[in-house]
Amino acid sequence: MAYRDQYTGHQEFNPYSNPQPHASYEEPHAAAYDNYGPGYQDTAYPAAGPTKTRDADEISSGFDRGEFGSPRGEKAQNFSQYRREFRNENLWIKGGRVSCIGRFFCCTLMIAVFLIVSIVLALALWIRPPSIIIGSAGLTSAGTSGIQFQTSGIVVPLEVNISVNNPDYFSVELKQVTLDLTYPLDGNDTAIGNGSTSDITFHSHSNTTFTFPFEINYQFSTDPNYAILLDMASKCGILGGSQSDITIDYNIKVDLKIIFIPVSPTISNSFSISCPFDESELEDFIKSLGLSSIVGLL
Repeated sequence: MAYRDQYTGHQEFNPYSNPQPHASYEEPHAAAYDNYGPGYQDTAYPAAGPTKTRDADEISSGFDRGEFGSPRGEKAQNFSQYRREFRNENLWIKGGRVSCIGRFFCCTLMIAVFLIVSIVLALALWIRPPSIIIGSAGLTSAGTSGIQFQTSGIVVPLEVNISVNNPDYFSVELKQVTLDLTYPLDGNDTAIGNGSTSDITFHSHSNTTFTFPFEINYQFSTDPNYAILLDMASKCGILGGSQSDITIDYNIKVDLKIIFIPVSPTISNSFSISCPFDESELEDFIKSLGLSSIVGLL
C-alpha cells in the first residue's frame, strides 16, 4: 500500500509493493556473488592444501636427540661403567698410603667424637643435681681456746657440717668449695672471713657428710671505727642486756665434676651463731684497745 504526502505530493516507498522477489534459498551458493562482478572469489577461507608428513626427528623429544646431554642409552652406559669401577676398587686404599692413613684417622676420630657426644647426651637425660644441706656453724673442737686476739684483729676458727645426697648412679667429684663471709651492719657488708676445702668424692646413691672449716678473720683495717667489734660485744651481753645470736652472711661456691661435665652452683645464705667469745676475755681485749670510755666499762 502506497501513501501520498498531501503537502509534497510525493509517493512514499512501500516495502510490500516491491515487484522484485527475494532470491530463493535453493539457488547455488555461487549465485550470491554474481552481483560483484566477474572474477570475484571468496578467499576468506582458502582451500586446504595437501597434508604434510612429520619426520621422525620432529616427533622425538630433545632428550632423545641429545640436546640436553647424552642420549638415554649413553647415560645408562656411563653410569653402569662408573658403578663397576668403584665396586671393583677398594676405597680405603685408594690414593696411596698417606691418603689411606689420613682417611682412616679422620673416620676413626669422627666416630669416636660421635660416640662420646651420644653417651654424654644420653647420660645428661638422667642426671639429677645432688642436694646440699648446710648445718649450723659453731666453734671447732678447740673451743674458745682457739680464738686469737691480735693487735690487728680477731681470728675465730669455726666449722660447719655439710651433707650431700647423690641420687645418681655414678660418683660426683667435689673439686673445691670456697666460702666468703660478710658482716651485715647498717646496710653495709664488710668482708670478715673465708674458708675452703677440696677433693671430696660423693659415691653413687649415697649420703655423704663432711666438716667444712672456715674462720672469722676480723681486721681493724676494714673497720677502723670498731663498729663490728662493738656490735658483737653488744650481742654477747658485755654492754648490758641479754645475749643474742650473731648473724653472718656467707657465699659458697661449689665446683663439682659430674662425669665430664663441670658444675659450679653458688649458695648464698646466712649463719646465726651464738656468741663464740668468753665474756671476760672479750671485755679485757676491748679495754686494751682503749675503748673503755666508749662502752662505759671501768
